[in-house]
This record gives sequence, structure tokens and C-alpha cells, in this order.
Amino acid sequence: MSKLLRLNVEKLVYGGYGFAKLDGKTVFVRFASPREIVDAEVIKEKKDFLEAVVRKVVLSSPARREPPCPYYGECGGCQIQHITYEEQVRAKREILLETLKRIGKLGDVNYEGELPSKKEFNYRVRVQFKVQDQRIGFYRWDRKEVVDINECLLVHEKVNTLIPLFREAIRAVSDLQEIHVQYSPTRDEAILKFVSITHTDESLLKEFLEDLFPDWVVGIGNYGKLANTLVKRYKVGREHVFMDVGKWKFRVSNDSFFQVNYTLWEDFVGEVLEKSGTYRKGADLHCGVGFFTIPLSERGNFIEGADANPSAVKDAEYNARINNRENVIFTEATAYKYLKRHVGELFDLIVLDPPRSGLLKEEIELLLKNKPERIVYISCNPTTFARDLRILTRGGYRLSSVKLVDNFPQTYHIESVALLEVGD
Repeated sequence: MSKLLRLNVEKLVYGGYGFAKLDGKTVFVRFASPREIVDAEVIKEKKDFLEAVVRKVVLSSPARREPPCPYYGECGGCQIQHITYEEQVRAKREILLETLKRIGKLGDVNYEGELPSKKEFNYRVRVQFKVQDQRIGFYRWDRKEVVDINECLLVHEKVNTLIPLFREAIRAVSDLQEIHVQYSPTRDEAILKFVSITHTDESLLKEFLEDLFPDWVVGIGNYGKLANTLVKRYKVGREHVFMDVGKWKFRVSNDSFFQVNYTLWEDFVGEVLEKSGTYRKGADLHCGVGFFTIPLSERGNFIEGADANPSAVKDAEYNARINNRENVIFTEATAYKYLKRHVGELFDLIVLDPPRSGLLKEEIELLLKNKPERIVYISCNPTTFARDLRILTRGGYRLSSVKLVDNFPQTYHIESVALLEVGD
């Protein structure tokens, strides 16, 4: 073991690290809590910062707790389970506001508080298990080696009951790389993806569906991996489940995205509706299966959803029909293509829910050219969020409000929703 450094941890920063200073150099400390003194081992040394891991807590933070999960500290799925949930939310608020100030140059923000998860565990209904050498679980935090688990505290209890059955499947399919689960807690049904190097025998998956898995597993797809893209080979059984969010029904196919934390579905939709207000013409970019678009359609004359994923668009069109929404249409397009196609058109409202990388420079330019009255920006990365808000506010928008949505307890991820309005 290398030399231990004694560090005074000031706060948490994005990524779930504790932040400390040593001889003027920044140290990012894994498994530290805010306001505590630790002995930590350096694992990475860069020109302007160090990365270290806590080896001993000298003076414990009041926020520190014994992590409930036996795999915590090895498994890379969670970063802040050693901190009480109340403190996790408080730290995320600080990180969000500090990032808006530092990167976004937005000091005086109308911050509307947090939407905490209704459950700090067992909230996930979508999960991707990694498979390696007969082990099933998730990669270690420090290398691509699978930590073998019997349950994951973040996923829905029903999904955990499948893990022993997955072990049987792994014994029969020797080249499985991943198993994905999408579970509907409102209909009690699940679909699976088996990602394997070679084509898995179809009769074997049929046998799994009929004899190995319980009746509520309604379909399995076999997929191959091309770089980071999954390619579907075939499916047995159904390739979709249905989810209910308040009065709305959604079909979600195996290749479509749906919000992960089911305990916040209704509140999240409510938040976006409230910020959107009423409108004549709106657009929902990165719309997925219409999670926000369809409820939003009740608030205005006409709204169009756009998504680059063909599976999501098919689901969204189906969802508009089953929810009897006639003033909503969906189109397969990236946000950039959609905005380019509609240059010069008048929009009262545009809803954005971009990936972690945030908006493209060209997308922001098109938004500023079109100047919709209101933009509701849903973000899952405070760094790119702050960067984009800085450009939008300099381009004539004012940031009216921001709220933090804690969709991912025990992890460093920070989701938020903001309302931007054209400045006076």
C-alpha cells in the first residue's frame, strides 16, 4: 500500500467524490463524506489533481452511515451509499447551484427545491446486468471485472427474484455478455434482452420463457453487440410491456427508453406540465415513447414529439392512439434535424431532454434563431446543463426557475428541470 494522506474533506462534488486540498492541489476522494477527516491512498496522479480512496475514517461526518449493500465499495453501481439520503439530496443541491454559478455564471437562481425519490432503494425498473465467467452483476468501480451479486438494492424487488434464474440461463448460454430487464410495476410484467456473442438457439429461449421464468416475464429478445450498439437478432414472446403513469398508458418496447425511477413518474410529469403552462404550438425533442408529450398535449392546441430512435417513435404513435390524443404527432428525427426543418416557425413551447452531453452548439443556435417563448430543459448532467444555460441566457432568455429531481438515489447523478422564458 502506498503512503496515506491525511485529508480534510470539505464537501461532495459531481461524480460522488469528496473534495479536499493538499498543498494547493485538489484531491478527489472516493467514499468520503462531507466535513470529515480521512486517511486516503492516492490511486491516480495528474498534473493538477489527485484521485484517492478512503482507507480509514479519522473523524467521521455526521452524514456517514454504514452502507446497506454488502457489495458497496467493490461494485461501481453506487457512489454515495455511505451517506444518509437526506445528506445526499442536500449535497446534490449544493453541486447543482455551485455548477450553475461557476460554469453558467448564474448567481441568483430561482431555485424551487428538490423532488426527492419516494424510495431511496428498489426504485429502478430498468437494469442492465453484466455477465462474465458465470458471474452476474455490475462492473467494479476500478476495473471492468464483474462483481457477482445475489441482489441489487437499487432495482425493484421483483427484478431481484430473477437473478437465481439468470444464473441457470448463464450456465446454458456460455457466451452471454449482458441481461437487460424492463419491468412494469403497474402491470407486473417484464421483458428481457439476452446479449450474446453468437446467435443463441431460439428453441432454448422459448424453453426459458415457458419453463424457467415466471409467467410475468412475457418476452425475451436475443441481441448481438456491434461496438456499443445492440443489434436485435430475434425475439420470443412479446417485445413490449405497458406502464401506467397516473391516467396515462404507455407501451414500452425492448428498444425504447422509459424513465427509470417509477416512484417519481407522476411527480416528474407534473413538474414539466407546471413549467410548460399552456401553449398554442409546442415541440418535445428527445421525446422517447411520449412520456411528457402525451400529458402535455392536454395543455395546448398542438404538439409534436421528435426522437432519433425508431422504436420509441413507433411506441409513441401507438401511445397517442391508446390515450385518445389527436392533437399530437411524432416524427423520427434528432433534435438538430427537427429544429433545422422548422426554422422560422412560431413555437410557444419547446421541451428538451438531451443526453448527458447536453445540446449541440448548432441546436442552441437554432433555438436562439427561432426564439420559442418558453423552453423547458430537462437535464441529467449539471455541467453541460450550466454550459447550455449560459449560452441561452446570453442569447436573450432568462432562467425563470430550476428544480432538482432526484431520480437516482445512492448515485452521483443529478437530474433537474428548468424553465427559460424570452427576456423582457
